[in-house]
Amino acid sequence: MPDDAVVVIPAAGQGVRMAAGQNKLLLPLGSLTIIQHSLNIFLKHPRISGIYLVIAERDEGALRSILPSEKEITLIYGGTERQDSVFNALKRIQQRTLLPRWILVHDGARPLCPSALIGRILAQCEMTGSAIPVMPLTDTIREITAEHCKVVDRSRLFATQTPQGFEAKLLIDAYHAARTKKWQTTDDASIVEKFGHRVASIEGDESNFKITTHHDLRRAEWCLEQLK
Repeated sequence: MPDDAVVVIPAAGQGVRMAAGQNKLLLPLGSLTIIQHSLNIFLKHPRISGIYLVIAERDEGALRSILPSEKEITLIYGGTERQDSVFNALKRIQQRTLLPRWILVHDGARPLCPSALIGRILAQCEMTGSAIPVMPLTDTIREITAEHCKVVDRSRLFATQTPQGFEAKLLIDAYHAARTKKWQTTDDASIVEKFGHRVASIEGDESNFKITTHHDLRRAEWCLEQLK
């Protein structure tokens, strides 16, 4: 039987908007770094059998010095774009003797993802073959162009989170198709949808926000304090 699920964590970005002078995932968040929190979520989850951490070569030394060893973590060099980085990880997964049943892809900059959300993603995958977490937009949204400025109906608009979960062969085949046809998308679900598979959505979690700015980092620090 194949392993139940593995996770790909892209962590090779430069975090330009954070302007930290280093990979933002190596910044401290409480007593650990951001990436350590993100890894620990999956190291502790009973259905995750392996982690594929996609890194920049320049960060390898710093990352190896803080990686835990309780569960397999495979380091892979990233590509020019996030899509290239995930593809590199999927090629490595293909080399396994047996494919896992499910592949999750999770942003390394979402260090507060609840374990229960991972379970709900996998449960939905069992029913539909893929699943992503989404959150409804709460702010008033305006479309602004040179010709007009108008309020957009937000009732059908949602913000997408990770982890996004997929049947392993489906995701790998979709990424190979994207490579061949030169599709450029912003997330994994978009590639799978272009490949012709409908992706189910489930409710995400407010605590599962992405750390992009220093304000986000301070918010994450506050959230950790509330958990003590």
